[in-house]
Amino acid sequence: MKAIEFETTIEKNGCIYIPKTFQHTYGKFAKLVVLLPEDGESKRKKRRPGSAKGILQVLSEDNAHLDDFKEYMP
Repeated sequence: MKAIEFETTIEKNGCIYIPKTFQHTYGKFAKLVVLLPEDGESKRKKRRPGSAKGILQVLSEDNAHLDDFKEYMP
């Protein structure tokens, strides 16, 4: 057997959705091991500041749109 790992949510109706990256597994037999979080444990990993650094790119600095909000800014 080949192991794959991914995180997903068990829907209220009991369905578990497999990400499209694993669509080659659709319709195949699988042995499933479910690891549930302990009480008080976060469902998702906490985001770290700067974790998207190098992924997002600002194409242009445009402060002109901020003029519309001048009356709300100190």
